[in-house]
Parts: sequence; C-alpha cells; structure tokens
Amino acid sequence: MQLPLFEPDPDNSAQIQPQPRGFDLLRLPGLRRFIRWRYARAVFQIPLLVLAVIVIVDGFTGRQVAPRNVATTAVWLHYRGLVVIALALVGNAFCAACPLMLTRGLTRRLERLFPAKIAWPRGLKNKFLVAGLMVLYFFSYEYFDLWASPWLTAWLAVGYFGAALAIDTLFRAGTFCKYVCPLGNFNFVFASASPTMITAVEHDVCRSCEHKPCLHGRESASEPAKAGGGAAFIPLSEIANANGEGAFPGCETDLLVPAMQSNMDCTSCFNCVRACPYDNVAITVRSPTWEWLREPWSKRGRLALMTLGVALTFLGLMNAAAMISPFFRFASWLSGLLRSENEALILSLLFTSVTVGGLLVATAAATVADALGGEGWRPRAAFLRWGYVSVALGFGFWGAHYIFHFLTGALSIVPVFEHFFSYRGLAIDPNWRLAQLIPSRWLFTITASITSLYALLAVFLTIRIAIRDFGRRGVLAMWPMLLFVIAFATVGLLILGQPMEMRGTILGPSF
Repeated sequence: MQLPLFEPDPDNSAQIQPQPRGFDLLRLPGLRRFIRWRYARAVFQIPLLVLAVIVIVDGFTGRQVAPRNVATTAVWLHYRGLVVIALALVGNAFCAACPLMLTRGLTRRLERLFPAKIAWPRGLKNKFLVAGLMVLYFFSYEYFDLWASPWLTAWLAVGYFGAALAIDTLFRAGTFCKYVCPLGNFNFVFASASPTMITAVEHDVCRSCEHKPCLHGRESASEPAKAGGGAAFIPLSEIANANGEGAFPGCETDLLVPAMQSNMDCTSCFNCVRACPYDNVAITVRSPTWEWLREPWSKRGRLALMTLGVALTFLGLMNAAAMISPFFRFASWLSGLLRSENEALILSLLFTSVTVGGLLVATAAATVADALGGEGWRPRAAFLRWGYVSVALGFGFWGAHYIFHFLTGALSIVPVFEHFFSYRGLAIDPNWRLAQLIPSRWLFTITASITSLYALLAVFLTIRIAIRDFGRRGVLAMWPMLLFVIAFATVGLLILGQPMEMRGTILGPSF
C-alpha cells in the first residue's frame, strides 16, 4: 500500500509550506501554453529517443573504437557534461526529456498480462537501495572500462530501457524514477543546487482545492458521462485556460505542489502544470542555496537521502581520482600489499574505503561541530544538519570534472556522427580535427573556478547554519565544518591539477 506523503488535513493548512517567491518562468510569453500542451514533453523525449537508438545501433554494430563511436562519445562525454550544465543553469532538464518514459505505451499493453500492480516493498521506500546501485554503477564504470567499450555502453542503454519497462509494468508508475534509477537520483540530489523549483502561485488557491489534481490527476470533459473515472472529474467550465478534454495524470512521485520544499524526486515532467485546473503552478527562480538552508531532507527521517547525497560527493572524488597517475601508483602499492592482482578486489576496497570513509569523515566533522555548538554528541542529528555542506561541495566537484571532459571533446560529436553515416555507406569525410572546445591551458582555470565557487557556497552554508542553529556559539560550531570544506576543496583541486586521462576523446591520455 502506498503511504500518503502528507497527513490528511481538513483545511489543507498542514499541506502548505513556505516556498521561494522569485520570478515565475511560466510568465514568459508562450511558455505556459507550450508546457500545458500534452505532447510538450515528447518534443524533447523523441530526439533523445532517436539518439538512444543511434547509441545502441552504433554500440553494437559500429567500430569498437571509443573516440569514434556515438555510444561512448555521446554518453560519456556529452551527456554527462550537459547534465551538470543544465542542473546548474536551469534545473532537472534531462529527467524532463528522459526517453525511458516513452516505454509507458508498451507498459500499458504489458499490464494486460499483469493487471494487478505489486506494492513496492515498504522497506525499500527510501534511497538506500539506489545508493547501493549508485556505488555499483560507478564501480562497473571503472571495472568494465565502460568509457572505452561501445558494445558495453550499448548494453547499458538496453538494460536501462528494459529495467524501466519491467519495473513500471509490475509496480506503480514513478517507482523506477524514485527508487531505482541511478542517473535520475544523481539528478535529484544535485537539482538541490538548481536555480528553479516547482511552487504554487497562490497558496490560498491550493487551500481551497478539494481534489489536489497536481498530485492525483484529473479528468475533464464537457459532461461527467464522458469521463473514465480514473481521477477526479473537473468540468471544462471550471478550468482556467483549458487545455482540452481527457485525462491528465498527476505527480507520479507523490509530490504535492504547495508542500514542495525540494527538487528531490521531481522529474520536471510538468504533469502538475497540465493537471492544475487553476493555472496555479509556477516554475520559480530561486537562490541555489535556498533548498540547502531549509533542510528538507532532514525532515520525516530522511537519513537515506542525506546518505545518498554525501556518498555521491565522495564518489565524485573517487571517479576523478581514478584517472590520474597517483591513483594507479596507489592501486599498484595496494596490490603488492595484498599480494593480489585481482582488479575487482582492489577496486572494491577502494570504492568501499572512499565511500564509507567519506561518510565517516563528514559525520565526524558534523558531530564535533554540533558538540561545540552545545548540542552534545549526536552523530545522526549532526549528519542531517551539516550534510548539505557536503552536497554543495559534491556538486561543484562533479560539475568541474564532467565539464573538463565535455570541454576536451565537445566538438567531436560532429565527426563522430559523420563517421556513423560514412561507416554505413554515405559519402562523408569526417573532420577529426574537431575535438576540443577551448585550449587545454584554460581547462584547469575553468574547473578550479567551478570547484572554488561551490566551496565558497559551502562556506556560506556553514556560516549560515552555524548562526541559525547555535547563535553566538555558532562561531565555535562552524570551524570543524570550515576545515572540512577547506580539506575537501584542497583535495579536489589537487586532483584537477593532475594530468588526467582524457577518456573517450581522440586526444588520448594526457600523461
């Protein structure tokens, strides 16, 4: 049984939460009308579906040379770089355009074979499972050298489509996105840094709304007899700016618009915009630190969310460190110490050490900070309070790392696609001179600036949290976390300053 996200409240007052009051992007000319169009999402999904098909075709049948194959180049160079750029500048755009959701048509046909939906296990209604899958995903990336294998990358894409299809067939819609998808949850975590968020325009309208169509969906027609009964019927005469007859689904991840305090679990599908009969949903511009300072993850026992966020931060260090010379020397030393050349064993130890060690270091710094602030030695409460500082650092480092690779090979997508068609008989001569977007000498300056910017945001968060929660004692409480920020930023800059293996580019290793 699906548990309600919010407790029933007769006057809806408990479901209303303070939200940012910035500019509503839907006030831009034509944007609200476009998003209310039921096929608006498909406009972005279909191009990515075509790209996914090309990735699979070239991965299986093209030349198995990573820098010349669409599978490895588009997935490991361009997709990842564009994801972090979109998260920093716009929001969770890639979940909005996710082509996996186009499998829903086939899902509805398969549901005839499985008419009764299976309840997702209550013990898995958290982020611990997807945190484990995230570690497995990054471990597999290193162990199987996915960036160098178009064939395996194509299989990964097929596996993603298959998993989405199977889980959405057996379980209620939204289960895959919320509890299983590593890429989606990476986006959810770091959408906390995004400058936009879904909010209500007028909370008084939400208080008087009886059916909550943004959450449960609605059906609209000229008369009730034409409705199918799958959601609340709201006649066309009551709808502002009506967007036609039919069924309009609500949020598949159980988010109620006026109660949203976070981008966590929001796929930016904009079902809420289309379902709201009162045009009362906004895409609000906010400060990148707005969410971190309000601690939405620490409410309702969200330890799993913070664990996922902090673990991702340290997985970012591991993912980047695995491309520099000191990592290979350390791995060789560890191999000699263990008297084993088993790569799976060595990588498992390294991933476990970095992830668990990072969580322990972050918790220790937070616990000392709380103790200095007068809260005593309560590791769980401290971890939930200060974990957002780690998330800010993590987004900065992931962004710097992925943008490094994107800038080293952004233009290579042109000859790679030319090669895709020439390999299949078209008279096209790929221009392999196209690769880097900017000179190599600028790369460290750019990536170091990104890391430093988010380290400064982490410092700002630390000071604000300390003063907010500890008053005058906050001057003492902030220092363990400030030292943690400085240490993390220093390690990140040292990694970025090393000659890095330029995976997936025609340039090859830079050391």
